[in-house]
Amino acid sequence: MKLWPHISVSVATAAALVALAAGCGDSDSSSGGGDTGGGGGGDPILLGQIAGTTGAYGSTGVAMVNGAKLAVEEINAAGGIDGRKVELANYNDKADATLSSQLYKRLVSAGAVAVLGSGDTGPTTASMAERMHVPNTGAVDDAGLTIYPDGPDKPPYKWAFSFGLNTYAWGEALADYALENCEKLAVLHDPSTYGEGGNQGIQLRYEEAGKEVALDETITENWSTGATVGLENELEKVNSVGADCVVVWLTPQDTARFAQTARSQGATFTILGNDEINADDTFAKLAKDAADGAIGASLTTWVDSDPELKKFQDDYRAKFGIEPTPFASASRDAVYMLKQVIEEIGTTDADKLRDGIEAVKDFKGVNGSFSFSPQDHATITRDQLTLVQYDAAKGEWIPLDQQPGA
Repeated sequence: MKLWPHISVSVATAAALVALAAGCGDSDSSSGGGDTGGGGGGDPILLGQIAGTTGAYGSTGVAMVNGAKLAVEEINAAGGIDGRKVELANYNDKADATLSSQLYKRLVSAGAVAVLGSGDTGPTTASMAERMHVPNTGAVDDAGLTIYPDGPDKPPYKWAFSFGLNTYAWGEALADYALENCEKLAVLHDPSTYGEGGNQGIQLRYEEAGKEVALDETITENWSTGATVGLENELEKVNSVGADCVVVWLTPQDTARFAQTARSQGATFTILGNDEINADDTFAKLAKDAADGAIGASLTTWVDSDPELKKFQDDYRAKFGIEPTPFASASRDAVYMLKQVIEEIGTTDADKLRDGIEAVKDFKGVNGSFSFSPQDHATITRDQLTLVQYDAAKGEWIPLDQQPGA
C-alpha cells in the first residue's frame, strides 16, 4: 500500500486497505491531503477506482486515476464531504476481467461507497455493481453496450452510470461524417463491448439512412500488453470492397500501424478513429505523417475550453507534468458528482446513493452539463461532440468547420 506523504489514516480504514491490497493488483491508496483520522463529520468516505494503468490503454488509465486524485485532493482541502475526508483506493486491473471482479469485491468489502471505472473491464465492473449493489461510475468502458447490454433503446444496468465518453455517440459522429463524405465505408473494430458499441452506433445511423456498411470486420487485440497485430489481411479486404473511408476502432497503437501500412502501400482512403485516436498523442506520435488527415471527434467543451476547464487543465499539468485528457476530467467530474449527491441525500447508503445519482439533473462538470434518468445512464451524446481532423504539419487536431474551404 502506498500512501501520499504526511497522511494520517484511521486504524479501521488502514486495516481495510491493507487487506484490500494483499495479493491483488497494483494499488495506490490515498486521501489526497490532510488528516483522515475520523474528526469533523465522521469516518472517511472511501471511493474505489479500477483502471488499467498498463497495457494498450495504459495512458487512459493513468489519466482516469490522476483526474480522481486531483478531485479528491481539492475536496479534502475544502473540508471534504459534509466534513468527512475522502480516501481513494486505485487498482490496476491489467485488462483482466477476473482480476477486476476480485478488486471490485475487495473494494466493497473495504467499505467503498462507489467504484470508478474500469476503462478496460467495464462490462465486469458494471455487472459487479449489479450483483453487489454498490454504484459503478466514472469512465465505465466508454458506456455503449457496457451500460446498455441490450442496446441503446433498452434499459441500462441499474447500478452503472458512465461519466466518461460514450461509444454510441462517437459511432454516430463518425457515421454522420461518412454518410456525407464517403461512397463506401469499412469498419474494423475489436469484438469487445467497446468496439461493438461503436460499431452499433455506426450501423444504427446507416440503417436510419437506408444504407449499408461495405465491410464490418472484427479484430482481436492484445490490450494487456499493447502489442500490435498484423493488419495486412484487413487492408486487403478494405481495398477489395473499394472503401474510401475506414473506421479503425482499435487501440491507438494498432490504428497507427494500420495507417502507416496503408500509406506505405499507397492507399488514399480517409481513416476515421474512435474516441482514443485523439484523446492523447499516442496515435499521432506513432503514426507520424501517416496520421495526417485522420478524422476523429472531440468533446465540444475541449475544442473551446471555458475558464473552469482551463483551470483543471492547468492544475493537472502542474501536478502531474503531463497533458490532461477528457478521461481525466471525466473522473474528476464523477468524484464531484458523488460529492454533490452525498451532500444532498445526507448519507452514503448504497440504495439512496444509487437513486440520488439517477436523479442528478444539470450537473455542471468541467466536461459539460450532464443529467441522469432511469433510461439515461451515460452522459455524453452526439450533440456534445465536434468532428476534428489531424494536421501533421501543425501537430494539431483542428475542427472540421475551421479547415480551409469549410
